[in-house]
Amino acid sequence: MSFSIREWFGGADRKAVLLMLLIFASGFALRAGTVHAAGVYSEAHSQPLMYDMDSYYNLRLASNLLNEGELSEGGWDRYSYYPPGVPLDYPPLLPYLTVTLYLLFTWLLPGLTDTAFWLPAIIAPLTGVAVFAVARSLDCDDVSATTAGLLATAAPFYFMRTVPGFYDTDMFNLLLPLAVLLTLHLSLRDGDWRMAVLSGALMAVFSTAWNGWQIIYSLMILAVILHAIIYHRREPIIFLLTSTLLIVLLDPLAIPSIPLGLMKIPMATAHPFPNPYVTITELQRPGFEDVVMALGPGLLLAGLAGFRPLLRDWRESIVLPATILWTITGAMSLLWGIRFSELLTAPLLITSALFLADLRVSSPAPEFRRSLQFAVAIMVVLPSLIICLGQYSALHPRVDDGLLDAAAYIRDETPPDTVVICNWVHGHFFAFMAHRPVNFDGRLAYIETLARRGPGYPLDPRVPGVYREYWQDRALATTDPYLADEILSMMASSGDEAYLEILNATGDPAGSAVMLRDAMAVDGPSREAYLKGRGLDWSAASRVASTLSRSSGYVLVTYDRLIDKGYWIFYYGNWNFTGKTREPVYSTGGIIQGWPLRSSDGLFWDGERVTFNGLKVSGLYLVDGGIRRVNGDPDGDLVAFVLYDRNRTVVLERRYEDSMFTRLVLLGDGGGVFRAVMRSGDVTVWEPRRVREK
Repeated sequence: MSFSIREWFGGADRKAVLLMLLIFASGFALRAGTVHAAGVYSEAHSQPLMYDMDSYYNLRLASNLLNEGELSEGGWDRYSYYPPGVPLDYPPLLPYLTVTLYLLFTWLLPGLTDTAFWLPAIIAPLTGVAVFAVARSLDCDDVSATTAGLLATAAPFYFMRTVPGFYDTDMFNLLLPLAVLLTLHLSLRDGDWRMAVLSGALMAVFSTAWNGWQIIYSLMILAVILHAIIYHRREPIIFLLTSTLLIVLLDPLAIPSIPLGLMKIPMATAHPFPNPYVTITELQRPGFEDVVMALGPGLLLAGLAGFRPLLRDWRESIVLPATILWTITGAMSLLWGIRFSELLTAPLLITSALFLADLRVSSPAPEFRRSLQFAVAIMVVLPSLIICLGQYSALHPRVDDGLLDAAAYIRDETPPDTVVICNWVHGHFFAFMAHRPVNFDGRLAYIETLARRGPGYPLDPRVPGVYREYWQDRALATTDPYLADEILSMMASSGDEAYLEILNATGDPAGSAVMLRDAMAVDGPSREAYLKGRGLDWSAASRVASTLSRSSGYVLVTYDRLIDKGYWIFYYGNWNFTGKTREPVYSTGGIIQGWPLRSSDGLFWDGERVTFNGLKVSGLYLVDGGIRRVNGDPDGDLVAFVLYDRNRTVVLERRYEDSMFTRLVLLGDGGGVFRAVMRSGDVTVWEPRRVREK
């Protein structure tokens, strides 16, 4: 059955409309079910909780647009990576769409946050509708097109990133590229130049939806150039000109930055500093099993099998080169991490529909063909559905009432220029909920902006960077609470200035980091002389010392989630800039037996001896409202913590026993330099006491 927009809107193909509604409803219901399974609503604060912290960045931009009329003040985002903040360089479609829908349906929606919460579950199922439309345009039957549409709504990785509360740009990453391909294919099939214009306009819209739009644009341009050269059609040229012109009108620097961006982003490096990107699971290179679980085994098998009918029946269609290039690009992008599996999902959805349609045509008897097609369709979709339903239990918001209470305290009880220092995971959350600038957030080094850090960039092109991960971890790994305050104060008042000043003077990235680290441990009045003694000239030493003497109000937020990051805090906080960094001994477990005490990772205490997997433990801290230390073997190199109120155990090296991580996160002790100004659940907000003059 052929595809026709006129027929759909003319009411002649009601069956197709009903099937599209079925696909949409199925995708929405699958996502809506996660709300009841996970309980993602704070009664105390009367708002839904977001899963991913990037959601709060997007929500902040939408809130700014609604309340201030712009995404950020004058195009400068003071709340991110402060100081100094960053130029706003982010695709604007999501906040504009959210605010538009909110204003249109204000009578129905409780608030902007609720609109943002539900938007992914509304937009993502439309991808299934788009796949259905593409399949119908390729003469696939209803069963094949519907099956492919259902596969789209249940693609496991795409599903996980488009559930209610995952308010990010992923919802557009399949829908808009498929819409571009659909309209371009129709323009060639029907000889309709208007469809080519529409396709180019949709490509321009996609350039405002996701920072990785350049990948789709590049492969589509290559596909239309190849098609135009071989078949001498005008529609691909119209698409090329329309899309490029509109993208340039929206952003004059977008097209020139594409080659540089595609080269720089995957090769971005943190040298000589530690690279926090390696701790992000979705950016690590996946194994074959990870790919199968992300795509769904049915989609992977059916999609690969669908290349046979694609190559046989659609040689003259733009769908052929576009799908092949798309698949190759998607497969190669997996080297950057499972995050990019969405690039591979889209073309496989198209070829899976072709496979199912070919299955019906190539089978011998009509009745057998129908039965076989239905059976295969069920086998293809069912695994993805099972994986998605199994992921319900893995959906847990990274925000709770404790964090919301902390944000409310900071918003209501601290000066407006207070800088929030926390693990980068919750940076976006505090920037939005506390209305305060944050030192480090979920965009880390903003590597997607590397291509634009040329002439006209208002900052040093080395900013933002990953430097702050090291300094935050250094402050927590040190055993000197005064030094921890000095480091955090430097970050809050001057950001990366001191390091970059030394780097400009020496030209040695690693040596500059070591010099600044050592200078931080020197008393303030002696720093200038110390830096001169290390080889800096008088002018540079004076500027660095002056930078380090600045003071700015800040708060430090700690919570139990940092316990799981303890290994990286000690590893990065003791980073060796000139050689191999020694890996720390660090382990966490759960209490599996109260007496004698046993933990899931091998900690044992029977009242007389304390061991960890047979190794000697010098001391055991029992934390349950109060703190009691039990002496172990004085020759032991380890120290252990039993957190009864949290049902957790921690074992770390003895040299970290008095670290600020231990005192702030495990014991809740400010070391005489920090005081807890708010506690809620496992969340603590700390302020420096300023007991030593800077």
